[in-house]
Amino acid sequence: MRRFPETGSAVVTGVIGIVLLLVVFIGALSVVVDEYAKGALRTAVDEAAQAGATAGGSVTSCETKARQVGDNLLPGQFAGAVIVDCRVEGDEMVASFAGTVHGFSPPVPPVRISVTGFSVIEEVPAQ
Repeated sequence: MRRFPETGSAVVTGVIGIVLLLVVFIGALSVVVDEYAKGALRTAVDEAAQAGATAGGSVTSCETKARQVGDNLLPGQFAGAVIVDCRVEGDEMVASFAGTVHGFSPPVPPVRISVTGFSVIEEVPAQ
């Protein structure tokens, strides 16, 4: 019986193992980045609603704060995703974001997210 040389068989196994490890690592990294982006959007919405409510129901203050927080927490490719809608409903300032957060790497599909923050409008004391 003739035996074939096994030279290089460990290299093939090693390369396959490294490729699988990279795929798992990139997938885990994408999940972490997506969760960070979602948390940052939640923070932007909450802070925007609070800023608008503190300013007596100012939609401009709400939108300005949302832009500032979004720019600080979501730099780079995520920065364009932060478009917060601010409005007054009764005695509450409502800030909401509904849109798509694109993944860290191209094979990861974009994630749809909808976040809403509420804050009771503070009345300015009479002087």
